[in-house]
Amino acid sequence: MKNKNLAILIIGLVVLVGGVALILSSGKKEAPAPIIQVPVEEVVSVMKPEEIGLSLTTSNDNKKVIFEIADTKDISGIDYELSYMSKGDIPRGAIGNIAIKQPGKLVKQEIPLGTCSDVCHYDQDVSNIKLILKVTKTDGTTSQVEKSLTFGQ
Repeated sequence: MKNKNLAILIIGLVVLVGGVALILSSGKKEAPAPIIQVPVEEVVSVMKPEEIGLSLTTSNDNKKVIFEIADTKDISGIDYELSYMSKGDIPRGAIGNIAIKQPGKLVKQEIPLGTCSDVCHYDQDVSNIKLILKVTKTDGTTSQVEKSLTFGQ
């Protein structure tokens, strides 16, 4: 009976020592290194306004900016951002998107220099007009085009 109790005591001791060793070794494991995802930046090339036939003018009453793009044959869409300063050096602007439905056709966009809902309220003393276009080509690439305008040109 002594041998039986001794065997049980030894087995219990081995299990206890093994459990402690397992607990201690599991605490020493290093956490896996975090996976860092680096955002892929879109490469945007710069184009000259002449490459797409871009013109930028004001309306006869100087209340709107008009831009035209003559060469749209390889363009699927255009995002635009117009910025300018108004009376009191207040920065103003407009953003928009144009889907090219008929590639190769002239595109014309008029942008009021002010706010419009039912009635337009036009800004005064407009200066520093700048148009930035993000041109998306039919092959999926994008380019940026910039053009500035001195008011009244």
